[in-house]
Amino acid sequence: MQIYKVPFNFNHEEKIFGGYISIRQAIYLIMAISVIGVLFIPIINIVIKLFVFILLATMFILFAFFKIDETNTDKYFIYILKFLFRNKKYILEKGKEKC
Repeated sequence: MQIYKVPFNFNHEEKIFGGYISIRQAIYLIMAISVIGVLFIPIINIVIKLFVFILLATMFILFAFFKIDETNTDKYFIYILKFLFRNKKYILEKGKEKC
């Protein structure tokens, strides 16, 4: 019996909710809506509440719908965080002159 390797590509998402929104997008939309709870914290100033609300809601909506070079924004954000927090190797050479 011969076995053939079948190439597969999972770069697309299955649109489940009404044919327009995937599960990942629905989760980010729910998170964006739930950020409205920040406005009900009584201790914090209203300007700070609005700033945090607008920042988080915009971030979650961008994660749900915006793509950068065919890469979802949430994955791109994770790549940025991994780059910022990885162990870096600094090479410092003193006293050596380049010819």
